[in-house]
Amino acid sequence: MPKKLKETKSELSRKQLFLIFLALSFHLIGIISSLLRPKRGVKFSLPRHLLRFFSWWSVHTSILTILAVILIQWKRKKNPFYFSQLLTLVAVIYNLVVFAFIFSYFLLGKINSCGFWLDLQLFSWHFVAPLLFILYFYFYARIDKLKKKLIMTLSLAPISPIVYFFYVFILAKINRKPTGSLSPYMTKYPYYIFEWIAETRWIWLITNFLIALLIFVFLCLLIIWTKLTLEKKLKKVGKRFY
Repeated sequence: MPKKLKETKSELSRKQLFLIFLALSFHLIGIISSLLRPKRGVKFSLPRHLLRFFSWWSVHTSILTILAVILIQWKRKKNPFYFSQLLTLVAVIYNLVVFAFIFSYFLLGKINSCGFWLDLQLFSWHFVAPLLFILYFYFYARIDKLKKKLIMTLSLAPISPIVYFFYVFILAKINRKPTGSLSPYMTKYPYYIFEWIAETRWIWLITNFLIALLIFVFLCLLIIWTKLTLEKKLKKVGKRFY
C-alpha cells in the first residue's frame, strides 16, 4: 500500500475515532448525570427513580448509542455484521428525533434556563451528542448489509420504539389517578405526543399507533436513501470516508 494512501487512511481513522468517542462522551455524561439526579422535593425511591429514568427518550437514545459504539469499535477493523449496522441505524434515528425536538424548542423559544451548568449539560446531551453521532453515521458508518436485507431491516428497526411506547403506556396506566403510586415522581406521559396517541378510544389508539409506526419506517427508508445518495456522490468525486 502506498505511503500516502496509508497516511490518508490513518488520518481518516483518527477523525472517525475522535468523532465517535466525542459523541460517546457527551452521551455518557448526560445519562450518568440524569441517573444521579433524582426528582427534587420528593422522597427518594430507587425503583420509582429508575422507572422515571427509563421513561425518557433521551435515556434510550444514549443507551442505544453507547451499545452501537461498543459494537462499532469491536468490529472496527472488520466488516460490521448486520446487527451492528441495524443498531447504528436505530440509534441514529433516536438521535435525530432528540436533535429535532431540541432544535424546534430552541427556535420556538420554549427552552427555560435551569442554571448555567445544567443548561450546558442538557445542551451537550440533547444537541451536541446527537449531531456528532449523526455526522459519524453519514460519513463513516456502513449500511451495505442493511441495503441487502432491506425488508428485514424495516421490520426489525421499529421494535425498539414499540417497546419504548408500551413501556411508557403501561406506566401511564399504573399512574392513571392523581393518587397513584408513581404520581409524586413522574407525570403520566413524558411527552404530549404519547398522551395524544394513547388517551383516546381504542380505535384511535390503534390508528394513531399505526400512523406513528409508518412514519418511523418511512424515516428509516429516508435515512438509508440519503446515506446511499451521499456515498454515491462521494464515490463520483473520488472520496471515501471508511
